[in-house]
Amino acid sequence: MWQILAGLCIVLGAGGYYLFQENEALKAENAARKLAFEQQAAALETLQRESKKQQQAMADLNIRSQAIQNEMTQYMDIFKRHKLPKLAAAKPGMIEKRANDATKAIFDTIEADSRDIDVLDDGVQLSGGSMASSVEKATARDNNSGEASTDRDTAANTPSGN
Repeated sequence: MWQILAGLCIVLGAGGYYLFQENEALKAENAARKLAFEQQAAALETLQRESKKQQQAMADLNIRSQAIQNEMTQYMDIFKRHKLPKLAAAKPGMIEKRANDATKAIFDTIEADSRDIDVLDDGVQLSGGSMASSVEKATARDNNSGEASTDRDTAANTPSGN
């Protein structure tokens, strides 16, 4: 009898241990799923906030675009009402001066922007590879030697005897 009781205890002990191990695994899996759920909820909340920001930015851009379209329509209406070629033929000095002033202003802006960009890359040396350095060395040699280079004549395909 004691053998049956001992066997029953062993079976019950093994079954209990198996259920305990299964319970621990399920607890760990449950904790991992909770963490994943919290992360996904936070990501969803962030996406919703970003979506609202994008919608607001898009609405602002649409309003600004509409204002620019209205302004462009006003300017086009001015051009339609005034016959610029006829006015330019009748008063060339007036139109030419305005066009030249506007062109000068645009070129001055481009030069200022170019100057700003040039200042940004001061002290930065671009590596152009061995081709660039050999060209730079040849140019430096030509400039320092004071002699005319025959390589330039042949490179430019200029006939030397004609």
